Amino acid sequence: MTSPPEAPTLADLQTRFGAALRSTGADADAAIGALAECIVDDGLAPASRVQVYRNNSRAMFEAALERTYPVLRRRVGEDYFRGLAREYRAEHPSRNGDLHWIGRAFASWLEPRLAGSEYEWLVDLARLEWACEEVLVSPHHPALDASQLAQVAPDTLADVGLELQPCLRVVRSEYPVWSVWRENQAGEPGNPVDLSQGAQHIVVTCGDEGLVLHSSPADQFDFVAALAEGAPLGEALEASGLDVDRLPGVLAWLFSDGLVVALREPGNGNAASVS
Repeated sequence: MTSPPEAPTLADLQTRFGAALRSTGADADAAIGALAECIVDDGLAPASRVQVYRNNSRAMFEAALERTYPVLRRRVGEDYFRGLAREYRAEHPSRNGDLHWIGRAFASWLEPRLAGSEYEWLVDLARLEWACEEVLVSPHHPALDASQLAQVAPDTLADVGLELQPCLRVVRSEYPVWSVWRENQAGEPGNPVDLSQGAQHIVVTCGDEGLVLHSSPADQFDFVAALAEGAPLGEALEASGLDVDRLPGVLAWLFSDGLVVALREPGNGNAASVS
């Protein structure tokens, strides 16, 4: 008498289930078949049961990606975006229980596909939308009062660093993606933006009422980007080419918008509030 086949382990079932959900083309048929072997046929064919899960999984993935990139989806159209989402999912399936993070690699995935085409600006738009997503889930710390900077000795000011909000991102683009983003928010008509407007560099933050996007001049943007990377004031000023006469205005903006959370004093790598 032949022994019954050995029951698959939980780990084996999970591996088969994951492969059956994500596989495409000829691989999908094999993966579905491997999982169907473990399913009891009680009126609905095992392969059909698997297909229900495949459809739901794909739909949830596409819906999550659409929520992350609503502007890009609006610009390219629903059908084209869903096609991109399916191809992207085949190479970057969800590896986290939180679907928020599935879009992390989308812009870098798009880049080689659109490079050199008239649509390569969509890569920067995707970078901007992902920056917005990161800002929304990043910590927002209590802001530092500008009066704290006035307590720093003038001869050491150039060596002081500004610790910026963790929920601050910078996006550099040779295209007017900030204008595209604004034109395609809820309630806006979504009119095409003339790409000949040229470069826009965006500082993305989060205020009390949600996202705040600043389109900044290149030198101001470079100054903020250098600060965000840890450069002290003098180094950031030199690297950005920002005119020293404009420095007070830029610092006033950073402090008034609550974007500075601490000062890094010379010789102290750890950021701390100065009291």
